[in-house]
Amino acid sequence: MTANHINLVQEPDRGLFQYEVTFAPNIDSRPLRTKLLNQHLAELGGVKTFDGAILFVPKKLKQDRMIFSSLHPDGSTVILTLIYKKEQSVSENIQFYNILIGKIMYALKLVRIGRQNFNPRAAHAVPQHRLELWPGYVTAVNEYEGGLKLCLDATHRVMRTDTVRDLMKDTYNKSPHNFRDTVTVEVVGMTVLTRYNNRTYHIDDIDWNKSPKFEFESKDNTKTSLIQYYKTHWNLDIKDHNQPLLVHRAKTRTNTGEEVENLVLLIPEFCYLAGLTDKIRSDFRIMRDLASVTRVSPEGRRDVIHRFINEVQNNEVTRKLLSDWGLRLENNTVNINGRVLPREKITFGNKNSDFVPENADWTSMTIRKPALRSVSMRSWCLIFTGKDSSICKDFLVMLKKVGMNMSLNIADPKIIQLENDRTENYLRELRRNINPNVDIVVAVCPSIRNDRYAAIKKLCCVEMPIASQVIVTKTISRKDKLKGVSEKIALQMNCKLGGALWALHIPFENLMVCGIDVFHAGEGKSSHGSVAGFVASLDKHLTTWYSKVCIQTPRQELIDLLKVCLVAAVNKYEKTNSRYPDRIVMYRDGVGDGQLDTVSRYEVNQLETAFSLIYPDYKPKMNVVVVQKRINTRLFRKVESRLDNPLPGTIVDSEVTRRNWYDFFLVSPYTRQGTVTPTHYIVIHDGIKLKPDYMQRLTYKLCHLYYNWPGTIRVPAPCQYAHKLAYLVGQSIQMEPNECLADKLYFL
Repeated sequence: MTANHINLVQEPDRGLFQYEVTFAPNIDSRPLRTKLLNQHLAELGGVKTFDGAILFVPKKLKQDRMIFSSLHPDGSTVILTLIYKKEQSVSENIQFYNILIGKIMYALKLVRIGRQNFNPRAAHAVPQHRLELWPGYVTAVNEYEGGLKLCLDATHRVMRTDTVRDLMKDTYNKSPHNFRDTVTVEVVGMTVLTRYNNRTYHIDDIDWNKSPKFEFESKDNTKTSLIQYYKTHWNLDIKDHNQPLLVHRAKTRTNTGEEVENLVLLIPEFCYLAGLTDKIRSDFRIMRDLASVTRVSPEGRRDVIHRFINEVQNNEVTRKLLSDWGLRLENNTVNINGRVLPREKITFGNKNSDFVPENADWTSMTIRKPALRSVSMRSWCLIFTGKDSSICKDFLVMLKKVGMNMSLNIADPKIIQLENDRTENYLRELRRNINPNVDIVVAVCPSIRNDRYAAIKKLCCVEMPIASQVIVTKTISRKDKLKGVSEKIALQMNCKLGGALWALHIPFENLMVCGIDVFHAGEGKSSHGSVAGFVASLDKHLTTWYSKVCIQTPRQELIDLLKVCLVAAVNKYEKTNSRYPDRIVMYRDGVGDGQLDTVSRYEVNQLETAFSLIYPDYKPKMNVVVVQKRINTRLFRKVESRLDNPLPGTIVDSEVTRRNWYDFFLVSPYTRQGTVTPTHYIVIHDGIKLKPDYMQRLTYKLCHLYYNWPGTIRVPAPCQYAHKLAYLVGQSIQMEPNECLADKLYFL
């Protein structure tokens, strides 16, 4: 196997050697300090980095203490003393190496957007959508078990070929009455590109009171307008002299280290929007056309990496940037060892068992075999509008038919037909018909409307707790796809009522598995705070789940809420099994590298203190595993002379794993197109002391147990359940669901 990692080789006797620099008399100005030090650059080896107090050079100087005499601009003499402190370790140099790679990207004339670098000269036009795709690189240097490496991956950035002014014009033509509000919502917070200098800016505001006629004082103390400035400096003529100005607040630091905010005024006519809007994301045709370019195969990614290596090695500037610091990139990606875990055996109803197919997809098995645990739908309601009557009746016939095939007993529902699709009509009829005897309500809506969906879910999850299924008419309108859709809906409804579809052999006794994921409110929703979903298993086969949400308020610690969830889950486990769990494995999603230290040092201790709240001597063994999906590492399987995606169940736990961490990569899903992304698992607390192989096997087993997909998924099922729960509450309900639903998968 190989990965998208390249060894960064350090020459012997090279590194980062740290020196303290003092000035006599003392010099306050950092630029002047640098100027005085630069008078001795040749004696320092010609290469250095200096922050005004600490000097780094790539090779140790001849003496540990060196004294230099420099000439001050006023003619006086300044004595510089250099005192050797230490040779920095590789881990201490990581930030410096990443800055160095940034300089290499700049030397290759790439445009930096966020933390990634793109090549506008190789842009791929998508003219039918007024878009273009810029190819680029995601890079990160780090220290791994196999040494210092550069992780390099291919990426793309969507750029608009129309300007912010074009967007303003279109918006005004569509809705002139609330034009300013609409434009502000769409533009503020976006990143724009100015093509005259290939720079990107985050838009913080729109100044509707200023225009390109606005005059400012230039460096020669004369007043000049933006119209004149752009003509003089960039040879650009501004066509619309009345357009408002975009505002970017640039934060810079002075020589004393103080942060200063400077306003940068931009012309909408010259600003191109970068990235995707929600409107573009929801357009299937656009996303399909973009995916045909952005979906890169393993071989395509290898070509991108080799192209980058060649560019760096054949460019005099980039080659020198590396060699100055005693570094060089190897010619090829690293070779790694991986192994494939055995295929799992899936158990359905009547103890029917089968091995998972090689493509890790058992859709046909879920339809042919009875569910592991079926729940009868004896009393339920089907609500729809009059114009969808025919479609819904066909759906009902098919639902009952497929239910029979899958051993699901679906009785005739109470039919509720509405005159129109107004939200209040749905709510009124649901309130009128929900009672303790009704198992589930199914609402068919003619269109996707977030407000209506949220209102129905709030009613069914909080006010009158009951399992609910909301279906858009379009989903069940095509007769050629109705059978497949109905099968999925029937299975989902069974789960929402407390049923289970399949199980695997879990070799541990008295184990509870938990999943945590956090939904962060987007802009404009900050008042709602973050929502954490917490899901915990209640049975040996991990088919029954208890769920709880934490709605975080400002200044409230998330860990305090998670402790409450953990205590509730353990108590529920005891109520179900007549004993407390001996071992708890907790998967924590949504934790970046920067938060690992906090989670491992603080959160784990806090969670362990929660056990004493259950009873003083209760001390179960616990593992805490951080789950990282948004990673740049890619793994490739060598098949003769070509590269392919690794098989489901592939484990890599050496060479590209992090030094001093207990971590591993797992490829769980099967990918037909593009390149599969592995999931990174970091065991930050190992109280159970499971063998690494057992920890990896358990994790892979859990990737089989998500009932919304008859195949392996990227993360353990409890994480995905927690994600679904947190998203439902954070996006729609924004209240804690009723406790009586907590032992069912009502949020699927």
